[in-house]
Amino acid sequence: MTDVSVAALADLVGGRLVGDGSRRIVGLGDLRTAGPDRIGFVRDARYYPAAGTTGAGALLLATEITTRASQIVVPDVDVAYAKVALHFHPLPRAQVHSVHASAVVDPAAELESPVQIGPCAVVGKCRIGAGTVVMAGVTIGDGSTIGRDCLLHPNATICHAVQLGNRVIVHANAVIGSDGFGYAREGTAWLKVPQLGGVVVEDDVEVGAGTTIDRATLGFTRIGARTKIDNLCQVAHNCVLGTDIVMAGGVKVAGSTTIGDRCVLGGIAAVSGHLTIAADVRLAGGTLAFKDVLEPGDYMGHPMMKKRQYMRLLRLLRAMADKPDTDET
Repeated sequence: MTDVSVAALADLVGGRLVGDGSRRIVGLGDLRTAGPDRIGFVRDARYYPAAGTTGAGALLLATEITTRASQIVVPDVDVAYAKVALHFHPLPRAQVHSVHASAVVDPAAELESPVQIGPCAVVGKCRIGAGTVVMAGVTIGDGSTIGRDCLLHPNATICHAVQLGNRVIVHANAVIGSDGFGYAREGTAWLKVPQLGGVVVEDDVEVGAGTTIDRATLGFTRIGARTKIDNLCQVAHNCVLGTDIVMAGGVKVAGSTTIGDRCVLGGIAAVSGHLTIAADVRLAGGTLAFKDVLEPGDYMGHPMMKKRQYMRLLRLLRAMADKPDTDET
C-alpha cells in the first residue's frame, strides 16, 4: 500500500498544515476506528469531540482544534476529502491493453491501445479511446464512439450511434441511446415513430446505475460537460442538458426539454416535455415542472412556484389547519 506524508496531502488540497507533517498516511479512516496511518475528516462541529480523541494520524477540517492528530485546515472539507480519496483510490484506467477471451469484439472495432475489455462484453463496429475500461457484460453498439479514459461499469449498454466524450463514467445497467418514446396515433392504434438520431455525452459526465438516456428522433439528445446524473433517472429523446448540471436519484425529464447550465434537480423531481429551464435553477425534491422556468432561483412544490412563495403558502395552510372548528352543525 502506497503511503504519503501529511505535508504532501496538505499540498494536494491546498490546506494549512498544523502539527507533524512527516507522518505517513496510507488511506482514509473513520474517526472512531482509524489508526495512526489514516486520515479522517470533520465536516461538522458535532464531530469535534470525536476528532479531539481520535486515533487517526491526520484530520481534514475547516477549523483548527485541540487534538493529537496532525491537521489540514481547508475552506471546504468535502472538496478536500474528494481529492484525498481520489489520490488513494483513483478511478480505474487501462494501463495494459487486454481483451478477455469471452468478450466478443467486432474485427472492425477500433481500439486505441491500451483499453481493457472485460468478460462477456460485446463490442460492435465502434471506436474506443485509450485508457478506457469496459467491464463485464457491457454492450457497445455499431457506430458509437467512446472517448479516452472512460469507465463503463458491468452491464452498461451503449447503443448504436452514441458519442461519449473523455472520462465519462457509466454505472451498471445504465442504457444510453435507447429508443425515444415516439408514437403516432392512427385510429385506435399507436404507430411507432423510428428514432433515427443519437446521443452526445460530453467530457467528464457521470451517469448513474439504471439511468436511461434516449436517442433523439432526429439529431442528438445532448448531455453537457461535467453533468452528474444519479441512479434511476430518465432523460427522454431530444433533450438538451447544459454543463455542470446535477440530477439526484429518480429525476425524470420529458422529451425535447432544454435545461440550462449549473441547474440542480432534487430527487424525484420531474420536468414536462418541450420546456425551457434557465441556467442556475434549483428544483427541490419532488417538484413537478409543467411550465418554463426563465429566471434563476429556487423552486419547489406542485404546482411549482418560487420557494419563498411556496413556503408562505405552507404557513397559510398550517394556520388554517390550526384554527378551531367553528362549524356548529
